[in-house]
Amino acid sequence: MGLDQYAYLKTPESGDEGESAKFTWRKHSKLQTFMEALYTERTGLSATDLNCGELKLEEGDIDTLEQAIKGSALPECEGGFFYGHQFQDEQAVEYRDYDLEFCAWARAEMQAGSTVIYSCWW
Repeated sequence: MGLDQYAYLKTPESGDEGESAKFTWRKHSKLQTFMEALYTERTGLSATDLNCGELKLEEGDIDTLEQAIKGSALPECEGGFFYGHQFQDEQAVEYRDYDLEFCAWARAEMQAGSTVIYSCWW
């Protein structure tokens, strides 16, 4: 039990369900905190509404995320039993290269016309 996170594409060919996840994370609470803030800002909904929901990412989101990763400035998670907040700094270091790989992939897919989706489940 805990926080599982996914990134995948939605294309006309993949339909409403989208493609299978291209990137997955487990208890990467700083990434989740970043995505929740983006979700709340964009939708006006509660961060908890992102659970089993979808966040359509834009190129500017990827630019901001990449800068935060490179600057070791992903937002701190204030807590959450399912998020693994107690080892969030270690997870951010462990996932750093993977996160940057995700940013490069997402940017390339967006430039090719695909829709990149972030989703989570806890």
